[in-house]
Amino acid sequence: MSGQPTRAGPSPAPTNAARRLPLPATWRRFGAFLRRPVLPDRADLSPGPAARAVLVLFALDLALMAAVLGGIGLASALGLELPDHLLNGFTLTPIMVAFIVAGAPIGEEIVFRGWLSGRPGHILAVLALLAGAAAIVLYPGSLLAGGALAAAFVLAGALLFALRKRPALGAFQRHFPWFFYASALLFAGVHLSNFAGASPALLPLVLPQFVLALLLGYLRVRHGLLAGIALHMLHNALFAGLMLAGSG
Repeated sequence: MSGQPTRAGPSPAPTNAARRLPLPATWRRFGAFLRRPVLPDRADLSPGPAARAVLVLFALDLALMAAVLGGIGLASALGLELPDHLLNGFTLTPIMVAFIVAGAPIGEEIVFRGWLSGRPGHILAVLALLAGAAAIVLYPGSLLAGGALAAAFVLAGALLFALRKRPALGAFQRHFPWFFYASALLFAGVHLSNFAGASPALLPLVLPQFVLALLLGYLRVRHGLLAGIALHMLHNALFAGLMLAGSG
C-alpha cells in the first residue's frame, strides 16, 4: 500500500511570511500543508527525495517532541500528578524492542494511514486486514482465526492488484482535510490506552502522538506509505533507546 495517492493538486505554496523564515523547505511545505491539507495527484516515491523528507521531518519530530515533553515535564514539576505509562517498570526484551521499533510502526501505518490515499484498493485492503485481525482477537489460537487472517492477506493483495489503477474517490478528495485530521486524532486517541486509568482528561498526554500523526500523514500522501513507516520506526527507535538508557 505504498502506491501513489491521487488527486487534488499540489500543496499550497508557503506564504511570504513563511518564506522569510530560516527553516528547511520541507518544514515550510509541511506547515503550508497543515493549513490546507490537499491530497496530491501523485506521491513522489523516488528513494532520494523520500529519504531526505524522512530525515528532515525526523529532525522536526525531535524538536517538536522536545517542546511537548518539556511542557509535560514542567507541569509535573509544578505538582501536576500524571498517570503511569503502562510500559513503566517493564523490562524491554529483544522481542518487545523489535515490536516497538518495527512491528508497531508497520501495523499502525497500515491501519491509520494505509487508506489515506483515498484509493478504493487501499481502503478495501485495509478493511480486509482489519477483518482478519478481528478474527484473531475474537478467536485466539483457533484454526479458524488463522485461516481468516491468511485469507485477509490474500484478499488484500488481490484488491490492491485489481484496483491499482483506480484513482482516489471523489468524496475523499473533496473532504480530505477531515479525513487527514480524523486519522491523526484517532491515532492519538488510541494511545490513551498507554496510560493507567485512561480518560478524555488525559488527552494532553497524547499530544506527542497527535503531532507524530500529522508528520506521518503528510509523509504518507507526499512520499508513500513506506516513508511514513520509516519515520515511525525512527521515532519509536529513539523512544525505545531512551527507555533502555533510563532502565540501565
